[in-house]
Amino acid sequence: MLEASKSFAVALILVLLLPAAGAADWLGRPLAEALRELQSRGLKLVFTSRLVLPEMRVETEPASRDPRRLLDEILSPHGLQAEESVGGTLVVVVVAAPKPPKPEPDPAPLPYIHDEIVVRPSELSLLQEEPLAPLSLSRGDIAALPHLAGDLFRALSLLPGTAANDVTAQFHVHGGRRDEVQILLDGQELYDAYHLQEFDRAISVVESGGLSGASLSTGAYPASHGDRMSGILDLTSAIPTGPRETRFSLSFITAVASSGGSFGGDRGSWLASVRRGSIDLASRFLGHEDPAFWDAFGKAAYRFGDSSSLRAHLLVAGDAMDFGEVKGGERKRFVTDYDSSYLWLTHQALLGDRLLVETLASATGLDRDRRGAEDEEEQRFEIVDRRDADVLALGQSWNVQAGARQMVRGGFEARRYEAAYDYFSSVEPDFVLVSDLAEPRQGLTRFKERFSGDHLGAYVTDRFSPLEPLTVELGLRYDRHTLTGDTLSSPRANLAWRVGESSVLRASWGHFHQSQRPYELQVEDGETRFSRAERSEHRVIGYERLLGSERSFLRALRIEAYQRRIRDPRPRFENLFEPVNTFPEAEADRFLLAPESSRAEGIEVVLRGAAGPRTGWWINYARASAEDRIRGRTVPRQTDQTHTANLFVDTRLGRSWSLSAAWRFHTGWPTTPVFLEIREDEEGEPEPVPVLGALNGDRLPSYHRMDLRASREWELRSSRLTFFVDLQNVYNRRNLAGFDLHVEETGIDAEPESWPGFFPSLGISWQL
Repeated sequence: MLEASKSFAVALILVLLLPAAGAADWLGRPLAEALRELQSRGLKLVFTSRLVLPEMRVETEPASRDPRRLLDEILSPHGLQAEESVGGTLVVVVVAAPKPPKPEPDPAPLPYIHDEIVVRPSELSLLQEEPLAPLSLSRGDIAALPHLAGDLFRALSLLPGTAANDVTAQFHVHGGRRDEVQILLDGQELYDAYHLQEFDRAISVVESGGLSGASLSTGAYPASHGDRMSGILDLTSAIPTGPRETRFSLSFITAVASSGGSFGGDRGSWLASVRRGSIDLASRFLGHEDPAFWDAFGKAAYRFGDSSSLRAHLLVAGDAMDFGEVKGGERKRFVTDYDSSYLWLTHQALLGDRLLVETLASATGLDRDRRGAEDEEEQRFEIVDRRDADVLALGQSWNVQAGARQMVRGGFEARRYEAAYDYFSSVEPDFVLVSDLAEPRQGLTRFKERFSGDHLGAYVTDRFSPLEPLTVELGLRYDRHTLTGDTLSSPRANLAWRVGESSVLRASWGHFHQSQRPYELQVEDGETRFSRAERSEHRVIGYERLLGSERSFLRALRIEAYQRRIRDPRPRFENLFEPVNTFPEAEADRFLLAPESSRAEGIEVVLRGAAGPRTGWWINYARASAEDRIRGRTVPRQTDQTHTANLFVDTRLGRSWSLSAAWRFHTGWPTTPVFLEIREDEEGEPEPVPVLGALNGDRLPSYHRMDLRASREWELRSSRLTFFVDLQNVYNRRNLAGFDLHVEETGIDAEPESWPGFFPSLGISWQL
């Protein structure tokens, strides 16, 4: 704990001492010109000349450098604000009469459609009148966060309400399973969003350099989202403008090439990128199995006049590993191959001046071929796992501006799933563990089957302001899943109450459901039947307050309390001691947990501020619990973190250097004690048997680490060169991950296993 305190002190000193920088020159510019400038910087913003009048100008120099927060600053003096519309589009609407007073405009229509959406509200959504307040990151925020392999997902555990280990890019939200988070890219759900699945999904399929924004909703999200019950990660790809720009990036871990630009007099845009993984990640960070991965993303968009636009997207990804090893008569052989492809089309149309309609059609293919064999003294197994899935989807949403302060939204989604399984396994574990609350995995020798199912969802929401300081959103969602026969309704309610000019109070409540989709059957753990949909209830209350200006040391405060109760939780399989295994179903610590109910609750506090104009910082703290009720007993979940604290600092050193630091701390995760107990075997002879103690009854030591990221830019004649270095775990803290159990006649040897220590990564990016 003393080491953690010293590390925190170092990080806090960075906040206080790092220097600061000035702001851009906006004062006096026509407001419409300033808004177009923000559009050119990638902000997906739409407005109409009926509201943004020619005589309006930027009245004060904005303090923020972030495009989204800067937008709020220049709109506010004119009684305008940016509201989020379908898919994240920022719409300029009226808040109050402009200053100085001008004739009251007609009820604000939806503006003309511009290019694609980029950024959602600021990190804390401070004082926005949206009843929901997702945690959002701009393009600058994403670039500043320390993130190994150019992967934003690996940095998201810095945000409140999330948890992840040091290997995976996948994360938990409020104690839920990792598959309870829906991943969206430009409106399309990514059903399999990760590379290196044999290594706990260590890298996501989304390259961060191509993103312009990201927002994470950690509960009580609107009725337009369904079938996942913990959180929504909504990613937005960059929007190229002007002539073609090309970027090449090379690091120890990945190589990236991307290009994009506009055409048709800026009515159209295109973007393409390819990424290839290098073997350094495998040899140092994961092991010596030498996996390889790649992905490619492309999109094109075109506006037909001022009333409609069409966008086409393609994302493909692949992984491959071929590893063999023979030592002293013991052998290993792993061969895996994963492929995924997503193709989706999105059409936006403005019908009249109040109705915006968006239609999305997509086709997805997922293929998996996983084979492994091991013959060692401790264990023997042979596994052949082949499966594939296809998803066809069609969805449509309607956005109706019913008045100056009322927005009605509705829509539907229809999906057709097809999945095929061909699985074989022969597993001989070295020992068998005994527990009174968890059941050992019961594997299948052979399983071959095909499944299909349809999902139909429909929703309607009404967001309105019955009183000047109050915004209310009421929603209802309907879902039907044919595979399990589930018919579900999900009422939801959200409100935001503005308290004076500097505070807002939020409250949310709703029901959320999650089905087990046809491709999610865990046949590797013996599952042959699908579970009925899980049901959860979310309650959230939050308070946000502006404490000072953009450059104040203490600028903003956010406090949020939540409670999540789950009825009918799906049985799940977990490895109790070793969190990362190439073939987890072959390990002796693989157990089935079947809770009757689950609960997660906590309180989160976020503070944000600046140490001068060059340096920004934020810190968050959470006091939380995540528990299951199993056979009448309360059991903490594996990712239960009683105390969590994260600190982030970002500064510019001069005109070319930038530096960021991220420090993490959380209470050690639960673990299960194990001991030998003498029991009689089948012949009545005494036999030592490994027995589990209280499930998740002990805890690992507290976890903490610090990451640093530094970058240097050079402006060349017609290009820009950027060098960066990313240092993970800079003080080489060997955080305990779990144990490798060896059962001997004389006792149990629990060999500690740690997460990776210090890991440097550097690279260079050249933008033409």
